[in-house]
Amino acid sequence: MSKYEVMHRLAEIQQELDSLGEEAAQLFRENFPSLYQTGDAYGAFTFGSSWNSFDTTFARLVEWAESAEDEYEEEYEN
Repeated sequence: MSKYEVMHRLAEIQQELDSLGEEAAQLFRENFPSLYQTGDAYGAFTFGSSWNSFDTTFARLVEWAESAEDEYEEEYEN
């Protein structure tokens, strides 16, 4: 698998995680409203990312991988 294909797949996975988080939130909202409120307040339905910039998350790792790839390309293009 090429680096481009890997990065594309990682982006797809993050999209899938976002969709699953939205689905989970909806299920809790409809069936367990008080638990939904608690989960929402703590970001429990945000899969793979975080509002806390100090957290190491899947989304952050993908960003770092993209940056590393960009740096690699810049280094070898010159």
